[in-house]
Amino acid sequence: MYAKIYLFTYALFVATMFVLPLFSFEGYTITKNTISELGSQKTSGNWFANLAVILLSFAVVSLGTKQLRPFWKQLAALYFFSVCFFLTGVYQLAGLDAHTYIFNYTDDALHSLFSMLTSFAFCLFCFTFIFIVEKRNHKWQTFVALALSLILPLLIFLYPEYRGIHQRILFLGAFGWLFYAFALYTFKKQVSTTSRMKRYKKQKK
Repeated sequence: MYAKIYLFTYALFVATMFVLPLFSFEGYTITKNTISELGSQKTSGNWFANLAVILLSFAVVSLGTKQLRPFWKQLAALYFFSVCFFLTGVYQLAGLDAHTYIFNYTDDALHSLFSMLTSFAFCLFCFTFIFIVEKRNHKWQTFVALALSLILPLLIFLYPEYRGIHQRILFLGAFGWLFYAFALYTFKKQVSTTSRMKRYKKQKK
């Protein structure tokens, strides 16, 4: 059930990224404009873009909790990531037409802050996730996800004229990889405190 919910919200998010621009403000292009701008203040259909973000953040928490329950450090990093991503949907970026509308620039600043924290939190999750993954190829895949989550934001900064493309690749890859990892990866078995104590006593004997 959790996997189906995740897939539904992920598909909704992907549709939002590529279909909603057709109905957004004039001049919006997938190449240059970001998903945050789809959900910006006073923008047509912004509620749909923000709803897609909020629903996907809940889906990540639901599936992640089910799969990572024994691993509290990784879960804490995942929750941090999900909360930050959720708040990017709550707080909206200021719109582009500053001559026509008065915007809430506190929301705009908070959106930018949580966007940066979302990137940092995802990197933190990938880093901690490597330590619980059992198979070597899955470790390398996690490392690739971590590398892309560092490289693509840098490309957004260096080539702002293509930031829409880079951000979409980042989100498609990150959330697609999360589902793949939760569905197919095998994790190291947790050794309970009782088992450790028993092993320690045997070694002393």
